[in-house]
Amino acid sequence: MPELPEVDSYRTGLAPTMIGWKIKGGKALWKNASDADFSSIINQKITGFDRRGKYLILNLDQSNIIIHLRMTGRIDLTENETPKYTTVEFDFYNNKKMCLVDYRKFGKVWIVEDIEKIVGHLGIEPLSKQFTSKKFRLMFEKRKGTLKPLLLNQQFIAGIGNYLADEILFRANLHPLRTADTLNKKEVNELYLSIRHIIRKSIRFGGTTFLTFRGPEGKKGEFWKKLQVFRKTGEPCPHCKRPITRIIVGQRSTHLCENKQKLHKNFINIK
Repeated sequence: MPELPEVDSYRTGLAPTMIGWKIKGGKALWKNASDADFSSIINQKITGFDRRGKYLILNLDQSNIIIHLRMTGRIDLTENETPKYTTVEFDFYNNKKMCLVDYRKFGKVWIVEDIEKIVGHLGIEPLSKQFTSKKFRLMFEKRKGTLKPLLLNQQFIAGIGNYLADEILFRANLHPLRTADTLNKKEVNELYLSIRHIIRKSIRFGGTTFLTFRGPEGKKGEFWKKLQVFRKTGEPCPHCKRPITRIIVGQRSTHLCENKQKLHKNFINIK
């Protein structure tokens, strides 16, 4: 699934090209992809791009288009052509199309005036000015849950998915099965720094391509070349050369170095 860095690559990559484009029409080619009223945005112009978590937001004169790519979605700009597997398309007066291309058909598109109706449930943005080390410590104070599912909780922090969580925990030397209430102040701060470091690094490399993701201009994300543990099962740990292991945490495939990310009995809440 495209995560925060992949969606952000669309935000920054499409804005210089598409701001000012005037909408001629649009439609859902796959009914489950959108139940929006596309006629409501005819003749509106794109005025800006934004992102909340894994949601891409196109600001219009009076409305907003919100796109969630889900598992295999990507955004293609075409010369009035509709690519295979397109589920939603927007037509513009310059004879261009913006298409949600999604062969698994899980991606969703909304057209709303109030953005909060769709993204209001999301937690804090991990690269925002509001996300300080002090704020993160306060967020952690009453938490007792397991670290990996906590990082994946979009109501806690917006935008972190499976590969980011594994890489963040590896850098912070924290086992995915640790519980939040077992971390000391130093470990909480290291986790905070790792969240921001890994996300920024992934953005810098255009995100990661595993299946179908292509950023603006059809470019693949290059961060996969920098991954330390994700999908590296059996390969030597870059830190200690012990083999990377794979476990299941919260029904999600999870990769770690059990030597670097040690787990002691007192690090888990056993009920």
